[in-house]
Amino acid sequence: MTISRRDFVIASTTLLAAAGVSRRAHAGRAGEPDVIVIGAGLSGLGTALALEEAGLRVLVLEGRERVGGRLYTLDDVPGHPEAGGNSVASAYGRVIAAGKKYGVELENIFARAFGHGPQELFIDGSHVPLADWPRHPRNPFPDALKSLPPWGFADAVFKRFMPFKDLGRWFDPEFAQFDIPVYEFLASNGASDAAIQLAYDTNISYGTTAHDVSLLMQAAVAQWQLVNRGAGGPPFIGAFKGGNQRLPEAMARHLKGDLRKGQRVVAIESRPDGAQVACEDGSRHRAKAVVCSMPLATLRHVAIDPLPPPVQNAAIRTISYVPITQVHVVPKKKFWESDGLNPTMWTDGIAGTVYAQRFGPNPDEVMSLTAWARGLNAQYLDLLGPEAAGRAVVAELERLRPAAKGALTVAKVRSWATDPFAAGVWATFGPGQVTKFANELAKPHERLFFCGEHTALGSRGMEGALESAERAAVEVQLALG
Repeated sequence: MTISRRDFVIASTTLLAAAGVSRRAHAGRAGEPDVIVIGAGLSGLGTALALEEAGLRVLVLEGRERVGGRLYTLDDVPGHPEAGGNSVASAYGRVIAAGKKYGVELENIFARAFGHGPQELFIDGSHVPLADWPRHPRNPFPDALKSLPPWGFADAVFKRFMPFKDLGRWFDPEFAQFDIPVYEFLASNGASDAAIQLAYDTNISYGTTAHDVSLLMQAAVAQWQLVNRGAGGPPFIGAFKGGNQRLPEAMARHLKGDLRKGQRVVAIESRPDGAQVACEDGSRHRAKAVVCSMPLATLRHVAIDPLPPPVQNAAIRTISYVPITQVHVVPKKKFWESDGLNPTMWTDGIAGTVYAQRFGPNPDEVMSLTAWARGLNAQYLDLLGPEAAGRAVVAELERLRPAAKGALTVAKVRSWATDPFAAGVWATFGPGQVTKFANELAKPHERLFFCGEHTALGSRGMEGALESAERAAVEVQLALG
């Protein structure tokens, strides 16, 4: 793998900030690691392995009792669905290379995921055939876009009216004038409040409403989609054999140093002669440097001494994460054969988007269904608690699909917002935050360095996690000399 020119330039600007630490590097005490990495997700493991390859001694501290972070395969649910890190797109070069390097086979699951027809549309509790949607009384879209389904409307507006073309520089201060709410952008281009609520706020990908998300954040998402569509070759959606969590597990097995689970970090201290990390169980660990991969929504609860610079500290304390709650259900009968509809569907209710999981031995067999509630719907389900949330979603599915009555069993309810080690899924830059924070967020602070998908500027998701690992590992090597 090679670093693109843009990634190199991005890394170089932060390396200059790290250079001053090298003069304070010390030999360290006998038995102490050179570097402590907090978090055993993709970014933390990627950083740790890169540092070990450079000859440094590394200790990895993980708060959970498993590795993988927000990459999580549900091995206890039929079909082993993914609760996080669902797929590997064609431009995920670092992820694909990591699979090869650590011996995890990547499979093309495009046919399993998309080879069974379009998803069904349910509005106000009723099925709406896609052919009827353009003339449906609940269709709030402008006449020129009425043929678009709710899940395609906002993307079409972004492509048609995006006010700047160089989406790859979404974080450049040159575009500060576009660091505005997505709501303002959509409304200025003809979308009514009803259209925005249905097409963007319902089953939202980032934030909780269109008021919470910067247009520049949306540009970052659009750019990453363009990169993946432009990768060429046959249709490809990848998944690692046995589940995507097999990748971080394989990476963890290749570590030379210790990986200690159940180590929830509560404090990080930088001093001229080294750094110290304190854990909830009372243990303390010293090293020359610390790399933190914790999501900002959890890092803000860690005591950092000395405090990061004001702008960086404000980013840590205010950047939000999208809440997502999944309800995984197992069908006891093929109710979709009775009503003649695709089991995969898009709804405007608490069931959100429902995906049929076909990852068993037979690529055509539905092993389970996953209802994804996002944004405000996820927050509602979280207030109910797992058991009541599962019952509520099953009741909703039975209401939408009467043929499913009595045929659904809840296998697992997974809330990312209530996970103390995640507090949400994807970091979301709100209006004004890209201009203020994007180029400051990942800068090294004393002996503390940062990685994680939220610090990547050139890619997103799993690929962004490994992009950030490359940068952080180089920063640490330069600092320690």
